[in-house]
Amino acid sequence: MSKKEKMKNWVLNMIRTVNTHHTGAYAAQAAYFFVLSLIPIFLLLITMVQYTPVTMNDVMELVLPVFPDTVAPLIRSVIVQVYTKSNGFIPFTLLVALWSAGKGVLSVTYGLNCIYDNIETRNYFYLRFRACFYTVLFLIAIMLSLVLSVFGNSLSAVVYEHIPFMSKVMNFIIRIRTCLTLVVLTFFWDLVYKFLPNRSNRGKTTLRKQLPGAFFTASGWLLLSFFFSVYLDIFTGFTSMYGSFTTIILIMLWLYGCMYIILLGGEINAILEGLGITKRLTKGLTKEKRMLK
Repeated sequence: MSKKEKMKNWVLNMIRTVNTHHTGAYAAQAAYFFVLSLIPIFLLLITMVQYTPVTMNDVMELVLPVFPDTVAPLIRSVIVQVYTKSNGFIPFTLLVALWSAGKGVLSVTYGLNCIYDNIETRNYFYLRFRACFYTVLFLIAIMLSLVLSVFGNSLSAVVYEHIPFMSKVMNFIIRIRTCLTLVVLTFFWDLVYKFLPNRSNRGKTTLRKQLPGAFFTASGWLLLSFFFSVYLDIFTGFTSMYGSFTTIILIMLWLYGCMYIILLGGEINAILEGLGITKRLTKGLTKEKRMLK
């Protein structure tokens, strides 16, 4: 069999495996719950910002340009209400945000369990607690990728305008943002692939073995964010198609792509681990045959 045929068979086998594991369904489910958590997280951040020297007008100047003009009055009224009536608001908002985003983390967990052929035996409440912890890590990874890769140019323009003495630092960060984000995300996904699924052989699963999938996921996130950044800078067709929902639709598509890439990274690790097991079994059988001879 030629190398082309082997590669073709490997790709077809990969596609069949991905379809069998319902990767798209798990990715869509995770993206939905992460989008659902954006509003309470947004409200939580605004609520916490009011305890800093930042004024309500500063928040409006920073936040309103991100959203479409049609929803600007709604966002403005929400900010005013949060600044004036926020007693007891933080605990409730935090619980809603963690519950919504935690469901997204659970979807990724179930997807990875399916990919690695693991059965979930852990307690539901324990899983929910872990999901809250991983939610915070997920949001940090998402915000880092989004801010540096998608909104990096826009962020640098804001820094040049409002904090000119930080322009050199911002230039340096923009220059190394790809390498910096790649290293951080690779390390993060390495930990996720080792500890998030319910692995029966976790002791034998090293971080080094998870590096291929982790590097693929980190690179995939950066490439996806780059293409979205180019699309946002050049094309405006989405605005005329979806109107005031453009921002939410774009975030949903971006998150769906990110979740899909996470699960594909798990597929790569599972396939490589399977190949390693097959090689070890083959070597063991060969040794036994030699000993019998």
